[in-house]
Amino acid sequence: MTTKTTTRGQHKVAHVMASLLLATTALGAGAIVATPALAQDVRSYDIPAGPLADVLNQYARQAGVELAYHAELTGSASSLGLKGSFGLAEGLSHILSGTGITYRQTGPRAFTLEPAPTADAGTVQLGPVRVEGSGQGVADNDIPTPKTDRAATERSHSYAARAATIAGKVPQPLQDIPNSVSVVTRQRIEDQNMVTLADALRYTPGVLSATYPQDGYYTARGYQLGIEFDSVALLSGIQYVPQLDLAFYDRIEVFRGPAGVMQGIGNPGGTVNMVRKRPLEDFKLSTETQVTSFGGARQSVDVTGPLDKSGALRGRVVVVGLDEDQSIHRYNKKEGGAYGILEYDLDPNTTASLSAAYQINYEKAFDYGVGGMSNGARLPTSWSQNFAPDWNYGRFVSSEVNFNLLHNFDNGWKSNTTVLYSHKYLRGTDAYPWGATGTDPYQQDYIAENMRQHYDWFAADTNVSGPLHLLGQDHTLTFGANYTQFYETVDYGSQDIGTWNVLDAKHIPEPADISMNRSHYKYTEWGIYGQAHIQIAEPFSLTLGGRGAWYESATRNTGAWSTNSRISGKFIPYAAAVYKVVPTLSAYVSYSTVFAPQTDHTYTNQALPPASGKQYEAGLKGTFLNGRLNASGAWFRIDNDHYSISDPLHTGFSIDSGKVRSQGWDFEVSGEPVPNWNVFAAYSRLKTVFLNGGASTGASYDLEEPRNLFKLWTTYRFQQGAMRGWLIGGGVYAQSATSRLAAIYKQPAYAVFNSQVGYQINKNINASLSLNNMFDKKYYSRTPGSVFGAFGDRRNVMLTVRTSFGK
Repeated sequence: MTTKTTTRGQHKVAHVMASLLLATTALGAGAIVATPALAQDVRSYDIPAGPLADVLNQYARQAGVELAYHAELTGSASSLGLKGSFGLAEGLSHILSGTGITYRQTGPRAFTLEPAPTADAGTVQLGPVRVEGSGQGVADNDIPTPKTDRAATERSHSYAARAATIAGKVPQPLQDIPNSVSVVTRQRIEDQNMVTLADALRYTPGVLSATYPQDGYYTARGYQLGIEFDSVALLSGIQYVPQLDLAFYDRIEVFRGPAGVMQGIGNPGGTVNMVRKRPLEDFKLSTETQVTSFGGARQSVDVTGPLDKSGALRGRVVVVGLDEDQSIHRYNKKEGGAYGILEYDLDPNTTASLSAAYQINYEKAFDYGVGGMSNGARLPTSWSQNFAPDWNYGRFVSSEVNFNLLHNFDNGWKSNTTVLYSHKYLRGTDAYPWGATGTDPYQQDYIAENMRQHYDWFAADTNVSGPLHLLGQDHTLTFGANYTQFYETVDYGSQDIGTWNVLDAKHIPEPADISMNRSHYKYTEWGIYGQAHIQIAEPFSLTLGGRGAWYESATRNTGAWSTNSRISGKFIPYAAAVYKVVPTLSAYVSYSTVFAPQTDHTYTNQALPPASGKQYEAGLKGTFLNGRLNASGAWFRIDNDHYSISDPLHTGFSIDSGKVRSQGWDFEVSGEPVPNWNVFAAYSRLKTVFLNGGASTGASYDLEEPRNLFKLWTTYRFQQGAMRGWLIGGGVYAQSATSRLAAIYKQPAYAVFNSQVGYQINKNINASLSLNNMFDKKYYSRTPGSVFGAFGDRRNVMLTVRTSFGK
């Protein structure tokens, strides 16, 4: 049998409440009582009587909903149409009145039609409306979700996201996105005690999360990642840049491969989208307390709900604080931050939101680590050794303001405009070992640094999207424009402070003064974009997109600005095809072009030209068990030119790689294969080579990214018997051998195992105890070269207690 699906609309109302699960039997000739959540979206209709299939098609387009049913179900049935103002469920009930057909809700704006259980004299007797999931990945269907985020994962209790916004500005089911997209849901963030973006990306398929004190850097498919905040792209906003605490975010979406049509920057490796928490429509207060065996604690408080009787004004505040010692002796971290957001429904179809965040991070006696010896061997030391003086410190201040205006038109179209400003300030002084000066490897030359850095980002994105019915099929169009500017001021100075014993670095004296030089960098990118999802026939669809891009970079030291690079009207195309083998399994192919302006600099302070190239990708995606389980597999190849790689002779600078290729495949499964068992598992394989690297042709251009990566995390919650209320869980991170800068500096393959046990004390309180690196594996969180070999965390224990009050 063939299933027909009508127009996909946009989510305007919040998810159905608990009353929907309890409620609705027949009233009159098959009418269904509209729940409060659905009744809020009242629209006016003037659909004439006619064949039922035609009436349903018109209703789906005008209401902005998705209807799924077997084609033969409607047969020759007719409908009296719909005239007047109705809520979503109420309008559908009137259309189906007297037809012998009922419906069940399968998503926030999605319904499945089916024969009514009984019919007597033209009166449809309807059983309870069954809510079987939503575009948000909601498993507990009696719990409301944010009104303005159909893809939200909060309180889904699931590792399987149903939708993501990173691929097209609007929520799209993962199965319909013809690219590799992964989502770290709120449930997995909490189960794995993720606090930083580095934590989340470490357990994202195909991503290398290289961390060390202060910040880190992230790569996938042989290239650096870019970043978005609520689908608004920022230039140079992720690499070596501290991010806000994950307590402020609903989920982390990761698009692997170039996403230049929508984003603009189009980093070849992919893009990370950090999606903020939104206010809920009902009151909720939650807290999280964490204590670690290293010493110290972290505390967060999150409160949200309506701020007026009508619920039109909603708010949320999240505060977090941390004071913890680290795996490395003497190294301490402190953090204090707050995030607040207000949402207001200007009218039933228009919502405005304003959010702000502020966070201070302070690190004392942080350590960049020590490098390998000249023969590549590791320096024999304790894995908790600190190679830094006591006066090493870094202070980071992050602030951000975000404004969003969302409007739903009566015809199913939606407009979305976001303006974002972010500022970060870094101040720090430190020293690190630069290598042995003689035959004794413990006697090393130390370099001291003094730095002040200001980062300012401004970005805006506006777009419209909606359905189009043409040639008997339903299509979706998106058009928009965006602008982003990044301004950086760097005061930096360094000084050789002599040779010291790395095992007694604590007592190295601080230099009296380190003179600094100031540099300014400015990068601007803007463009217009469009994308069309075209339904060719029932199982086959095309996605075509394009972008016109403009870009400019400039630098200044003491004189006037000097333009380093300028691109005008660069066209970036995109094409993909999806074939639904069966309703739950899709096969796809996609072609993406790479246009990636680069903010890295050479040792002579020259900006690198934009990277350019193309990606081919093919894969399978499935959504099974009524949306509880996602699975995907993909093969890819990226050919690229001018991509920036680390300068092997000058740390902190970059060189042009020439032509390079990366190819491989990845696999991921996430969700709930059986009730109460959540699992995430991913494997990726990668090969990177120089295509015209002279003597290096055929060799890998990315020694640090593992050829093989395996990541697993799983939990099981007991709901019956003597173990009721208990949770057991665990996972593993495993990677093949890596090197950095030169093959001689090699980190062998390693695996880190973690375990967890938890207990639901009552409906409001749960606790868990996590044993991390349970076999005390010694590894580097950042593969060392001749310098900078940061140790990974030793075995440790974390106790987490969470409370939750309200819905």
